[in-house]
Amino acid sequence: MKNKIDLHGLSHENALIQVEEFLLMNSFRNDLELELITGNSPKLQEKIINKILNKHKYTYYIPEYNRGMMYITDSKIN
Repeated sequence: MKNKIDLHGLSHENALIQVEEFLLMNSFRNDLELELITGNSPKLQEKIINKILNKHKYTYYIPEYNRGMMYITDSKIN
């Protein structure tokens, strides 16, 4: 089941907290999928990648057709 978080209107600090909390609280699931709406903010995406996704070894994809989204999955799936 894909979950969605819309970060519009949040400060970068609050957005990072919300994303990390969601990922850590749901990391036990074997089918974690998150659709993350960041809007037109490459800087926020970079922070999410460097401070959360790389740290916890999640995989992500930013589609060419919508650069304001990120798809995140749990890379620990076998």
